[in-house]
Amino acid sequence: MRSSDILIKKSVFCVFDINLPFVNLTEFICNSEEEQGKFIFSLITKYYDDITGRKGAYTDEDPLGVLLSKGPDPFESFVTFAGDEIHHMMAENPEIRQGSGVFLWAVLGEEEYIIFFKLNYQAGFLCQVGEEGLVSWKKNTKLIPMSSKKCNEYVYINLSDQTVRVSDFSCYVDGEKVNYLASKICKLEPKKSEKQTVEAIVDTIAATIEEKYEEKAPEKLLESKKILADIVEEKGVISNQDIQNYVFADNTDAADRYMEKVVEERLPKESVAVSNKMEKRLTKKQKIITESGIEILVPVEYLRDTSVFEYVQDESGKVCMMIKEVGRIV
Repeated sequence: MRSSDILIKKSVFCVFDINLPFVNLTEFICNSEEEQGKFIFSLITKYYDDITGRKGAYTDEDPLGVLLSKGPDPFESFVTFAGDEIHHMMAENPEIRQGSGVFLWAVLGEEEYIIFFKLNYQAGFLCQVGEEGLVSWKKNTKLIPMSSKKCNEYVYINLSDQTVRVSDFSCYVDGEKVNYLASKICKLEPKKSEKQTVEAIVDTIAATIEEKYEEKAPEKLLESKKILADIVEEKGVISNQDIQNYVFADNTDAADRYMEKVVEERLPKESVAVSNKMEKRLTKKQKIITESGIEILVPVEYLRDTSVFEYVQDESGKVCMMIKEVGRIV
């Protein structure tokens, strides 16, 4: 998503402050040429395809669909409800932090969205010069975080296909740890994020290899990472059939055991679409983590290259890894 693909129809600022009796809402013009607009456009593009976001869907009969159909337009209905609800919850639940919110009614590409970002206040110092030229610092506890800081609380509601993506943020609300933007605001039970789903598949592959390949497990584990990267690069999806046919092509027992684990771990039975961001994570470099905590980043193309890596497992199960042709350390 590029800034040039974004059209803002309406935009509203709000403040979430427990010292105020209600949430303050102010409509403003979001101009991408101004600093304020650039900041907001950068948020939209940054989290549009965030792989940690959790997905859900709604119908016209679901609470979110009913809410959006009320009032003069869906944007005003959502802004009024979400602003008031977050303000009320924040008063009784301190883990919902004070801050500022941005509501946006936007067209991204050809699809219409309602977007919300909650930007929690940060504390910092303002440098001031007094009338006599004396320099001082004054603490300010209501600073808006820069766009480079992570935004933990956001919602994208796609009005075109009635899907929702919510940040993977949970906190205690009324004594229960929940993703409050999903369950309390959108009233949805979202699926796992793309990142969580792919990591679960990778972990299940690894568990199957450890169980079925014995002394060949270390080498097979790295081989599986390369095969999975090749599948994603070629097809853009991960399917259980491809994992059986390619990752476990040399071991039918392992292929069968993997499918058993898919059921046990409640992994998706259908193919999992992989975004460009996740594809880059899988196809560029893979991280090897030893039991002692040592981490090694390895380009995917070297994972099955015996002229670069050699793995030996002794009778106790411990693995020795030899890195060859190092050249020089930089």
